[in-house]
Amino acid sequence: MLSHHDRQELEKIERWFELTEPALAAQLRSGRPARTPLLRLTVVLSLDFTAGLLMLLGMVTNSPALLLLGLITVTSAVIVHLSRFGRG
Repeated sequence: MLSHHDRQELEKIERWFELTEPALAAQLRSGRPARTPLLRLTVVLSLDFTAGLLMLLGMVTNSPALLLLGLITVTSAVIVHLSRFGRG
């Protein structure tokens, strides 16, 4: 059970949150998870596909340039995926 002071502080935080982020506050009140925008999902999936294709081509053709480009693309994909999980 929260003390009276803690409840007041929590109410202040809730009011601040509703004033600064009304759309997010409404979404949290409804209890429904946010949907991933289709464009972002498409970009993430195409980045994954491109990274895999570059790595495969680099190994098949024995091309260090393609392999390096594939590694850079994989690193970018990992960063995008981690930033996506950090938000959700």
